[in-house]
This record gives sequence, structure tokens and C-alpha cells, in this order.
Amino acid sequence: MKEEKSSFIKGINEQHPAAYHQLYNEYYKVLVLYAINFLSSQQAAEDIVQDLFATMWEKKMRFLSLPSFRTYLYNSIRNASLNYLKHQNVESLYLERLASTYREITEEEDTYEEEVYRLLFRAIDKLPTRCREIFLLHMDGKKNEEIATALGISIETVKTQKKRAIQFIKEQMGTCYFLLPLCDILYSSMFFS
Repeated sequence: MKEEKSSFIKGINEQHPAAYHQLYNEYYKVLVLYAINFLSSQQAAEDIVQDLFATMWEKKMRFLSLPSFRTYLYNSIRNASLNYLKHQNVESLYLERLASTYREITEEEDTYEEEVYRLLFRAIDKLPTRCREIFLLHMDGKKNEEIATALGISIETVKTQKKRAIQFIKEQMGTCYFLLPLCDILYSSMFFS
């Protein structure tokens, strides 16, 4: 039994596909259930576990023993779950802030709304073609992974292009005092996607 455990850890350390199949078979469901305790969302829990397994493979993680391996798995799931919850809270705060800003703009003058969108889309139209394409997919609610797959580019390229787009839009729109809350929300979205 001890030999089997050390063989499993050795397989993980050497990135043997069979060891990763065993990892999936033995730990996937348990880790998803563990994550659900924090999140109350099976889809989010599954995503977190899948991300962990992918990260382990990509970073070629090495472990000294089965106990340290298990500790790493559970700590990683807990931390990722808590980060997910923080992200959700921040997003909802920004959405509330955007809604509040929108209400203030509407109460003051309805034309502000039209001006916001006109300037926003004018700024988006000024973006380079690929950058604009990525940003519009982001605005449609696509995740970085979905955008990268759809366009056949790396996730890092997607993140970089989104960051450039948001910075450019913020610069273009930042001179209008009533647009600053919207610019801050756009700018902050690059850290949470």
C-alpha cells in the first residue's frame, strides 16, 4: 500500500498521464464537494477543481509525500473558493455602483446616458482591430478561455489585449467628469476576468 502511494506521487511528479487519471478518479468528486461547501455552486466548484488539476500539470508541480500532496489539494481548493467569493462580492459591489451612477445620471439628465454610450463606442471603434474584437467578446460576457479558443490565441494574449483596451478606453473617456465612475468600473474589470 505504501509502495502504491509513493508510486502515485512519483507519477504525479513525473507527469505520467496514468497518475493524473488516478488523481481525477480518486480526488475530483471529493474536491468538488469540498469546494461546494464554500461556494454553493456545483459549476463553480467543478471549474475550480479543473483549474487546479490544469495548473498542477502546467506548472509541473512536485510533491514530497502523499500527506503534503493532499494538504496542497485541499488548501488550494479552499483558497481558490475564497478568491472566487471575493471576486463575486467585488463584482456585485461594482454593479451596484454602476447602477447607482446610472440612476444619478438618469435623474440629472437623460442625455448623459446616450453620451456615455456614444463616447464608449467611439473609443471602442478607435481600438486596433484584434484588440477591439477581443474587447467586444469580453463585453458579450465571454471568458478569457472562450475568447482565446474562438480566436485561436493564447489566454495571456487575451488578457493583455483586454488590459490595453480598457486602459485606452479609460484614457479616451477619462476627461468627462460624469464618465469617471464608468471608466473606473471598466478599468477594474480587467483584474477580475
